Amino acid sequence: MKSKDYHDYVIKNGKFIGKFEEMYQNVEDPWHHRDATAIPYDLALYLLERYEICTKGGEVFDIGCGKGAFTARLKRKLPKAKILAIDIAPTAIKKAKKKYEKLGINFKVMDIQKEYRNITEKFDLILVSQLMWYILPKFQEIMRYLVKNALKKWLVISRSAFYKPGEQKYGKEIVQTPEDMISLINLKPSEMIEINRLSNHGAVILFKRKQNGKN
Repeated sequence: MKSKDYHDYVIKNGKFIGKFEEMYQNVEDPWHHRDATAIPYDLALYLLERYEICTKGGEVFDIGCGKGAFTARLKRKLPKAKILAIDIAPTAIKKAKKKYEKLGINFKVMDIQKEYRNITEKFDLILVSQLMWYILPKFQEIMRYLVKNALKKWLVISRSAFYKPGEQKYGKEIVQTPEDMISLINLKPSEMIEINRLSNHGAVILFKRKQNGKN
């Protein structure tokens, strides 16, 4: 199958397809966010700057990095940080390495749904960009595990789309609003910036884990 519409590879007609590797092989810019210049990416970087997150270094985990364009922006924003960036698609990681590995980013193929319990590192910052719908059956389980076992301080969830009533066919029994997603994570957000609330609704949300290890 060849298509320029990422829905044909990911979620279509209320069903999850999940052919990410095939998508990256066939589509140059599947998410239509060339060089990660879309507003949600800008807002995520704005929050990092506003709260001075990892500006002096630290361990960063970027989950769902795709071809690495946003990870590269992140590294330039946080040059002293050590970044591990993962994606399920080998083709995406291959392209990310070819273009951005020289920046000192550790790109790695990983299926977060299958391997999240193997993560032993502790991260000062975990970023989850446009990933929720693609791991939805295990989203709550994965996020709560990471918050408890891999997160030192900051979590940023960027650009998870929320649809108007009647539009959402996949996963609506689990998540319909940003508040639904927050309840699954079980962390109190420090700040939430909503985007296009009346159309193509999205949100960039910043969470802070308490220093005593409690949520």
